Amino acid sequence: MGQKLYGVIPPLVTLFDREGNVDYRATCRLAGFLSQPVHGLFVCGTYGGGPLMTEPERMKLVEELRNALKDKTPIIVHVGTTNTPETVRLARHAEKCGAVAVASVPPYYYHHTNQEVIKHFAKIVDSVSVPVYVYNNPKTVGYAISAELLKNLEAVGVKGVKDSSFDILVLEDYKRSCSKDFDVVLGTEAMFLAAHFLLNIQAFIPGLANAFPELVRQFFNACAAGQITEAKKMHEKILKLRKIAYQAGSSIVGVIALLRIRGFKDGYPRLPFEHISTELLKKMEEQVSGVFDGMVPNIPL
Repeated sequence: MGQKLYGVIPPLVTLFDREGNVDYRATCRLAGFLSQPVHGLFVCGTYGGGPLMTEPERMKLVEELRNALKDKTPIIVHVGTTNTPETVRLARHAEKCGAVAVASVPPYYYHHTNQEVIKHFAKIVDSVSVPVYVYNNPKTVGYAISAELLKNLEAVGVKGVKDSSFDILVLEDYKRSCSKDFDVVLGTEAMFLAAHFLLNIQAFIPGLANAFPELVRQFFNACAAGQITEAKKMHEKILKLRKIAYQAGSSIVGVIALLRIRGFKDGYPRLPFEHISTELLKKMEEQVSGVFDGMVPNIPL
């Protein structure tokens, strides 16, 4: 994958069974399907339900994925927790399992000072030899990583950022504040068209690619080739599918519903998230069919 991340790196959704247990088999089957059209997988992040899982569950999932993928698909493991010791343990375990990088939100629930966040990430950097990314997700964490703080995090060895602020000005500030070697990665498919052509962003973490990796890869290829007209057409289709997914109330639940519509019947969200009603699923299926002119592509499993 090179020194910087590149291409389509879906935030793999972790699937659970009806009783709420991690469904390792189903999640690995999904990862196997995704591994063909994508450049890598981002594991145990927001879509991956990392904060919903215990430390042993997160470790076992990384182990199961590595055994299933057999080094054919690079994985970046999100190791963020509420505290430094647990995050460090997860980071070391991820490196041991062959992760090409680790990423972490700043410690959440409590609002920490910049100095505490810097010390937290310095501990992670010192604990592993793979690149460490900071994951900026102010909506879920409760506070943001400013450009000035990011510059200080680079100074202690952080190699990149995954930004889910949904603010292109934040991306621009990050690019301007950090060195040219610092890797700025976009955390959504929704803004990649602008981020790529305006800011030269080369990698993104698209949640929709859990359900439609082929479409998102085609979109990326069009962007990378400078085919703006084609990229805009695909961007419009992607935005329509995002809007359909968000009817579920949660992007995680919505993506699992889209997988159902494509024929992947295994897996549920973990409580307190609930699977959508049969009525809403049928409505979403009709809408997805409309996006694809009546021919919803089935998942080849």
